[in-house]
Amino acid sequence: MTLRFFVIIGTLILMCFVTSLLVSYRYFFTLPTINENIKDYQNRELLSLEIALNREFVFLKTLNYDYAVWDDSYDFMTSFDKDYIESNYVDDTFKSLKIDGVFIYDMNFKQVYGHTFDYIQEESFELPEFDLNTHLPTRTILPYKKNTSERFGFLRTEHGPVMFASHVIQRTNKTGEPVGSIVFIKKVRKSQVAMMAEVAQVKLSYSIINDDSATQNLLVLNGGIQNEGIATERQRILLDINGNPLLTMNIEHHHQRLPVLFDLYLIIILIMFFVASLIGFFVVNRFFITPLINGASAINLMLLKNDLQPLHFKNQFLEMRVLINGFNSLIKEVKKQNEQLEKISKIDELTQIYNRRAFEEIYTLQWHDAHNQKTTLGLMLIDVDYFKLYNDFYGHQEGDCALQALCGVLKETAQSNNGIAARYGGEEFIMLFNQLSFEQFELISQQLRKNVNALKLPHKGSKVSDVLTISVGCAFATAKAMDNESITAKSLIKDADVMLYEAKNTGRDRALIKSI
Repeated sequence: MTLRFFVIIGTLILMCFVTSLLVSYRYFFTLPTINENIKDYQNRELLSLEIALNREFVFLKTLNYDYAVWDDSYDFMTSFDKDYIESNYVDDTFKSLKIDGVFIYDMNFKQVYGHTFDYIQEESFELPEFDLNTHLPTRTILPYKKNTSERFGFLRTEHGPVMFASHVIQRTNKTGEPVGSIVFIKKVRKSQVAMMAEVAQVKLSYSIINDDSATQNLLVLNGGIQNEGIATERQRILLDINGNPLLTMNIEHHHQRLPVLFDLYLIIILIMFFVASLIGFFVVNRFFITPLINGASAINLMLLKNDLQPLHFKNQFLEMRVLINGFNSLIKEVKKQNEQLEKISKIDELTQIYNRRAFEEIYTLQWHDAHNQKTTLGLMLIDVDYFKLYNDFYGHQEGDCALQALCGVLKETAQSNNGIAARYGGEEFIMLFNQLSFEQFELISQQLRKNVNALKLPHKGSKVSDVLTISVGCAFATAKAMDNESITAKSLIKDADVMLYEAKNTGRDRALIKSI
């Protein structure tokens, strides 16, 4: 045996061994890890797509619910006063609410009122499908089943698919028998689909389903990957309220290049081994195998910890860069969506009235309106007397119940006088009224204090009464004052705060007013 032959045989054996090792490692370890991470990423894309769709419904349902539990809606169903329709459902209302139609039905599915207005094209259109006497299957849009107060979903119409939300009409305090239901609709538009695609970071298009047989093997958009592998694109269907296929969603994932067994890097390394096996072995061990092991370990550790922080890991190989950049993009988008959802939230969780952020937004708008139109504006700052002593004596749980009862009075007072009530901080609340006379404003402040006393919530820790009481500081800006540039929104709140301070220092359980 010559040395050349021995070297050739040794080189061939080494080449076969290393080649087998590299191929086996990629097939059994690297590819499964990459595929699993891509699958996880695509699963998150599908979940983000579903979250974006649900967010559209949350907005529509919340808007519909506010009108359903509005006392004016309930009174309309009992009196059928046309002023309610003429005041609340003009075309500008559809544009401001960004809805395309309102339908009101009694408990016998009879349409009491219906109007459609395309808020984008600013024109009316007909939807005969919402005549429930002639379209019986459409009755499923109403929440008349037992233990059901709302319904929402999609519906097929001659103008294309629409989203809808419906609630039973009740009084704000949930008293009285249901008298009907109110339905809000919104057309499915390309702009909505584009926004959903932006949230999920995918390319998205849709088509209307006219033949149910063509969708027999397609999955419904319900969660992430459903017993599927990774793919560059896939389809999901959306069902209407009766469970019939309505829309086909064509989804192109962020990953458009799926990993293969023999990629460019592996081929280059194999060629290097053909040129010089020993040098090639060193290069593979130092610059390919070791970095891949470290990279895969880092990714696996992040996935095991389920830590949704961006990865700070750099690697020269394409697959790892794609995964790292994709994962970081998803985390960034999730955080962005969480911030947007946070901005949407305007209701205080405990008291179910506006929170401070929502109040400040409303107050800013109403201040500018009152200033431009030269109308009156009144503020009330309300503080619960000796509430710390109440919590110390009865406990924080009873304190929360007391705040909820108090806010029931505030909310009812606000709605009865075309005002708003909000939690301003802790046991401090604020109310806003516009276009009232000073006498009306003063009467409301005194009646509010009496109504709180009428709750007769025991307060043994109070130094002014045996029951829970409030102190109210009021600031009333006249129409003449609103024409004065020196009066600002902040100064009006400050005036109300000064009056609250004076009410508390002069004995509490009282309402003091400053007219400007």
